[in-house]
Amino acid sequence: MKVLKASKTWKLNYGAVLIAETLAISGFALSMPVIPLFLVDEIGIDDPGLLKLWTGVIQSCTSVALAVFAPIWGRLADIYSRRAMLMRAMFGGAIIVSAMALVNSPWQLLVLRVMQGCLTGTIAAASVLTVGIVPQHNLTMALGLLQTGIYVGNSLGPLAGGLLTDFLGHRAAFLGTGIILLMAGFIVFKGVQEERRGVNSGSINGQAKNTGGLLAGFKKIASNPEVMLLLTVSFLFQMSNTTANPIMPLFLREITADSQYIGSSTGFVIGLGAVAGAFGSIVSGKFCTRIGHWKTLIICLAGGCAGIAQALANNLWSLAALHFIPSFFLGGIGPSLQALLTEHTDHDHQGRVFGLNSSAASTGAALGPLIGSGAAMLSYRAVFPVTAIILSLPLIALIRRKNRPAANDSSHSEKQD
Repeated sequence: MKVLKASKTWKLNYGAVLIAETLAISGFALSMPVIPLFLVDEIGIDDPGLLKLWTGVIQSCTSVALAVFAPIWGRLADIYSRRAMLMRAMFGGAIIVSAMALVNSPWQLLVLRVMQGCLTGTIAAASVLTVGIVPQHNLTMALGLLQTGIYVGNSLGPLAGGLLTDFLGHRAAFLGTGIILLMAGFIVFKGVQEERRGVNSGSINGQAKNTGGLLAGFKKIASNPEVMLLLTVSFLFQMSNTTANPIMPLFLREITADSQYIGSSTGFVIGLGAVAGAFGSIVSGKFCTRIGHWKTLIICLAGGCAGIAQALANNLWSLAALHFIPSFFLGGIGPSLQALLTEHTDHDHQGRVFGLNSSAASTGAALGPLIGSGAAMLSYRAVFPVTAIILSLPLIALIRRKNRPAANDSSHSEKQD
């Protein structure tokens, strides 16, 4: 009876995390893609060069702030409460993004985006909370489903946001994000009971356990070559993944004859890519049980390089089709990468490792839009080859990796799944 009750408890807790995180991501995706259009239509930036500059800076600043604060939040999650860190990210995001509906200058939007980066980071918080509440033998599946939920949120959000923007205005999208994040935070507050279980919770008998100082924890993590390689992959993957983000609505405006519904068109393309990523996340989970996480990661990175073909698009439908294919492969990167990080990290430092992973990803996400904006100075189409080149770097690093026998990796991954 106790075993059945424990099984039911973690499933209910995990289910609440999964639903809340899917909602949160859909909320962020509701408004973030329309920022370039918001700068043009609401704030009045009509100079093309200035628009590209502001778009790149505003898209990047959140990731910079998140990169600084994520390891700190991860350290606090290890010591105190992973559930509290997820609620902080959701409720804090609700307040900050809602306030964006009131801005009248790019500087005001920039400040709020920096504050968003300081307070949010729901993906890392949800991931480390999942690691803490899900049994080890179910963890790979749980992380894969969480990644699928993230892609589902990223598919629904832009579609709803595009419609909301076209019919109610850009400011309504920010308010919509705030409402959805409030709902997500309330689900975590009411539906998740964090279990204080040994090293997974970072406490002993309810008391905060000292797992070492922040710098001491970083030194231990830095001495692990597998973790450092995975953090590098995460950095370059997110850099590549965000390089085209700032120019997507502007590129669509250039190749689409009817520019009346650019918001909806942008939401359609990004949402379709997120749907492909969700399917890719599910499929990669099945491959991991057969060939291992490392080989799955290599295949997904190689498939993602096909995104270079988006430079050939000349209308909405061709861009959507060419965006779908690489997005499918990119969807498998997250679950494999997170499972490997968990596999190569002791429980006491998982919060910090996921915080560092968020920091590495955020740093890449901060540089990506700046690189994309710079490439767009030459041509919007030039952004896609640049994206593929960046993504090829971690692919080369993983292919050259020789210090882990493939057979051991595969069998270990099977046990994890």
